[in-house]
Amino acid sequence: MKQIEKYNVLELKLEDVDETVLTAECAVFEQKEKQVRVSAFRNRNKEYIVRFMPDRAGIWKYHISLAGKEIQGEFECTENTGDNHGRVVVHGYHFRYEDGERFIPFGTTAYAWIHQTEELRRQTIETLGRSPFNKIRMCVFPKSMPYNTNDPDCYPFEKKPDGTWDVFQPDPQFWEKLDQSIEMLMELGIEADLILFHPYDRWGFAELSQEDSLAYLEYCIARLSAYRNLWWSLANEYEMVYAKSIENWEEYGEMILRKDPYGHLRSVHNILDLFPKRRWLTHCSVQSSEIDRIPFWQQEFCLPVLIDECGYEGDLPYSWGSLPAFEMVHRFWQSVCRGGFCTHGETYHREDEVLWWSKGGKLHGQSAQRISFLKEILYSLPGEWQMPRYHGNNPNLDEEDEKAVREEQNFQKILSKTSRRTRENFCAYITPMKIEGEGYTLEYFGHFRPVYLDLKLRKDREYQAEIIDIWEMSRQSAADRLSGNTRVQLPGKEGIALLVTERP
Repeated sequence: MKQIEKYNVLELKLEDVDETVLTAECAVFEQKEKQVRVSAFRNRNKEYIVRFMPDRAGIWKYHISLAGKEIQGEFECTENTGDNHGRVVVHGYHFRYEDGERFIPFGTTAYAWIHQTEELRRQTIETLGRSPFNKIRMCVFPKSMPYNTNDPDCYPFEKKPDGTWDVFQPDPQFWEKLDQSIEMLMELGIEADLILFHPYDRWGFAELSQEDSLAYLEYCIARLSAYRNLWWSLANEYEMVYAKSIENWEEYGEMILRKDPYGHLRSVHNILDLFPKRRWLTHCSVQSSEIDRIPFWQQEFCLPVLIDECGYEGDLPYSWGSLPAFEMVHRFWQSVCRGGFCTHGETYHREDEVLWWSKGGKLHGQSAQRISFLKEILYSLPGEWQMPRYHGNNPNLDEEDEKAVREEQNFQKILSKTSRRTRENFCAYITPMKIEGEGYTLEYFGHFRPVYLDLKLRKDREYQAEIIDIWEMSRQSAADRLSGNTRVQLPGKEGIALLVTERP
């Protein structure tokens, strides 16, 4: 009996099929009381494929019926091993793998890496294997913009006689290349955050009709959803795909919710305002440098927030592509200590126009190793953390000082009369960038440079404090056996964090 590990892909081929449909819901997989219906997709002429990702150990039975062909069989699903933890799922404002293992997103961006030469794609995979990144934003369709002027060697579809795309004739060369790319990422433990539509297009993909777009999307679901490391990103900068309305996007989200049998994560990336809250959104994919707004977005959407685009480390003559490396690292720390997560990108000018942010290749910047330093720290902390709620109250208020309390009450009356944006900006300004977990707090000071911090610790416990330099990647003991109200001296420079942990 064939064996397959839990969360891996079982692939069944049907050949010499006299059928012309693009996809067909024709397969049923059963294990005890569980039943999963799966669609076949056309791969080549008269060749259809069914893919299935089992999520339970034991004996599974299947039945496939397509164009007069009947296939029945069974296989044994064994327990998952090693770094195979299944899909990533939402857990509060955090993420976990399907088997309960922690997943902290450390993303990067290489939009068009699958559209490059085989040599460059292999180099990208080798670079990712040495990097801290466990998620990559990438496009199905090729991209056209500065530093992206080359045509790919193949396209998702064949063309009609009039030169338009025929979405009902997928090019197997392209889709097999995409399959291979997702599989290579899976072997590295990297999530493929797959962007389905984008506006940077000179080939006509951004102007597909709604009927063609839905057919293409249904094909993606049938072909790709069995990969455990897949996320669905409906768009990059959805507002700029001018041929599509908000109702179109909603129809895509509903289709994925309905037809993806595994429930992969779903988001829509913006350029101006966040996509409206919908039942099929699993997390917020945000383009913004206003990282302090993460807690407000969490409150509004009740979802995890990923700053998937906050600018890129580089030196291009565009504001979005010329962040200093320190600023890229700072924004990662800022995002985490505001309760969210961040995504990296790199845009250093090169005469060969191979920039990581689009084509992949090699990393040339200085932020990746420092992002790895943050990743090591976060994975060393137990459990999941929370961030203190934003509020407009003076965090240093002495509640035993009656005059100070009255003045604070008067200030709150003034604050309540200001605009919502003013109140939010003020709350963000006075609320520390700090996360709290079981037995620890991690506070980041960003561009501020305090020379000390007064701590209010429990008197019946002992703590130790550690100064972290995010750029030098150093950890230095600041004090040991602390308790009660105490003061910790700090170096008075930017890029410093303080980790306070309870002693055993």
